[in-house]
Amino acid sequence: MDTVDFVIPHMGRPEMLQETVRSILAQTHIERIESITVVTKNEHRLPLAEHDKVNVLYAPDATSISDQRNRGVEIGRAPLIAFLDADIGLAEDWLEVCADLLAEKNDRVLVSAMQKNSNNAGRVERLRTALSNVTLDVPVQFLPGRNLLVRRSAHEQAGGFPEHLQTCEDYFYTEQLSRLGELYYTSRTHYVHLGEDKTLWQTFTKEIWRSEYNLVSLAGRTVPLREWPSILLPFWMVLGFAVLFAGIYARPLLAAGAIILIVPACLYSARLYTKPSNDQALPFLFTFYEVYFVARAVGTLKGTPLLLKRKLRE
Repeated sequence: MDTVDFVIPHMGRPEMLQETVRSILAQTHIERIESITVVTKNEHRLPLAEHDKVNVLYAPDATSISDQRNRGVEIGRAPLIAFLDADIGLAEDWLEVCADLLAEKNDRVLVSAMQKNSNNAGRVERLRTALSNVTLDVPVQFLPGRNLLVRRSAHEQAGGFPEHLQTCEDYFYTEQLSRLGELYYTSRTHYVHLGEDKTLWQTFTKEIWRSEYNLVSLAGRTVPLREWPSILLPFWMVLGFAVLFAGIYARPLLAAGAIILIVPACLYSARLYTKPSNDQALPFLFTFYEVYFVARAVGTLKGTPLLLKRKLRE
């Protein structure tokens, strides 16, 4: 059986990191784990349980989460690599199920597990979990980086994580991997996102940060047709606000601006409402998407100078 190196980039919230490491050490086939490497930007000692499989690499000079992950990979030699965020709780059979699925097909290079709600999850967390689980038990083109089991050979062939990106690095990385083989998203095991958004305000502020590198992340990868609506929506929202503000001087434009702003939220809410993973009422879905799309518009605009600087350097 192939062994695995776990790599966890970390900065802040040590209590969640502790839960992440505990969930790894509780895996049913712990003998398959070669190492658990935490690459932290913190300079002070982390309060982790003493274990011969746990290594801590202090890297306060790391330039990005991609840099942290790539440094962690260099320490290990196992044929499989498990990338986890530092706020993930794994099911006890996560490694067993994901490794079996990875070995099931020679051209399968990555397996990731579905998200499960935490105990007493609120509306926002349940909605975000539903979004994560819209597509299951099928090959996909890209995945978030919360829990990934990857063949080391594929990781090396893809060139590792893109260190020029502060966000969106996981989508860039997994899309690169999809050119080498199949990415599979399974419902046979799960993880809990301990740091999941609990309020709409958290969603708003985090989506601004997540969206800053949206445009920069497009360079160097193939953008599938189904991804274009998500890319163009921030600019659609900006257009809506521009028309709405123009309505101050031309009243008929007020209604036009309002329609432009609400149409995407209506469409996306209606689509999610019909999915089996959703348990939220339609008005709340609409409110969430309005918050989400406005935040993405703000973040994309905020990140536009980053794209311009990159183009100028080229």
